[in-house]
Amino acid sequence: MAIHSMGSDDVGPSRIVNTSQPVAWSAQIRVSVTLGQPTLVGETVRSGTDQRARVTEGQTAAPLAGVPLTKFHRESLKEIGFGWQTALSLALASRLSYENEQTVRSTALSVWGLESCQFIEADDTQCFVASSADAVVVAFRGTESLGDWLGNLNALSTSRSYGTIHRGFLAAFQVVDWQLRSHLGGMTGRPVLLTGHSLGGALATIASAEWRGQIPIAGIYTYGQPAAGKGDFPTFFAQHYAGTFFRFVNNNDIVPHVPPTYRHVGRLFHFDSDGGLQNELEAATRELAGRAFPEDYESPAEPPILSEVEFDRLRAALLEQRARARASGLESLEAPMVEGIIPSVSDHRLDRYIAKISTRAGE
Repeated sequence: MAIHSMGSDDVGPSRIVNTSQPVAWSAQIRVSVTLGQPTLVGETVRSGTDQRARVTEGQTAAPLAGVPLTKFHRESLKEIGFGWQTALSLALASRLSYENEQTVRSTALSVWGLESCQFIEADDTQCFVASSADAVVVAFRGTESLGDWLGNLNALSTSRSYGTIHRGFLAAFQVVDWQLRSHLGGMTGRPVLLTGHSLGGALATIASAEWRGQIPIAGIYTYGQPAAGKGDFPTFFAQHYAGTFFRFVNNNDIVPHVPPTYRHVGRLFHFDSDGGLQNELEAATRELAGRAFPEDYESPAEPPILSEVEFDRLRAALLEQRARARASGLESLEAPMVEGIIPSVSDHRLDRYIAKISTRAGE
């Protein structure tokens, strides 16, 4: 399967084809990507006392090849501003957030040497709060079935003092908000770092907006997150979190392209298929010239948000495929079935992000 990227001779945005055929999309980036055989997004996980097999989009229980959990460095949490080692540590924290309570606590305390760790779960939202003597990490879990999540995703919004945000993302955050505030209230004086992959990144984004002026947020690092707000939302983040919010996108990951009408915030690090940064040269040129990015600036490497028509066709195709899966006795859409609808769905895997960030961090 090949994905053709639009060049200077292409006219108009890419479109999703009729739902009677597999859905395809292309991002307006300056690379061409060719995919071979579909790659299994999740793996069977058995961790702690939970012996049930589960398939997840974000992580695997065993250490990643070349990127073991020991690559988390608590000293990196003290770094001011952006740091690749911090990005790696928080990506590993995002990965750990997919695990059960026993695994989360034992890893944070015994492997990473953190002082405390509190596991929080309510409804379908899962996260943990872990602290060192110098900083606090709040990591939110992402989606466990990308196909099902996209099929159920809508674009409904609600208004907050800082802008218009996705109603479902806010609701998912609010079920753990009071517990998080309770634990963070006992850790005053320490900077807080927020992180998450996929939906977890959107929850970290909303947390930073909801807690503005109440909790000392020193950094937000997200990986493959959907857009979370619109209206005054981007301006709010440009005013309050400039130089603090760092958002990673891996190649043609579908999730940063949804939901329609929403916009992204934060500084973008957009990896290409080889691990290069698509907007790296432009960013370096601006920094050397001492020129800041304007508030409404959108990088050429910013993944284009799907239109409402494109999004509806994508959801229809996924829902149709899910109905077939359930007719076959499957509870959810598994990765190979989604790969037939969404090209490069494997780009959403958190281990793909971790591998590229690890290289940049010199690990």
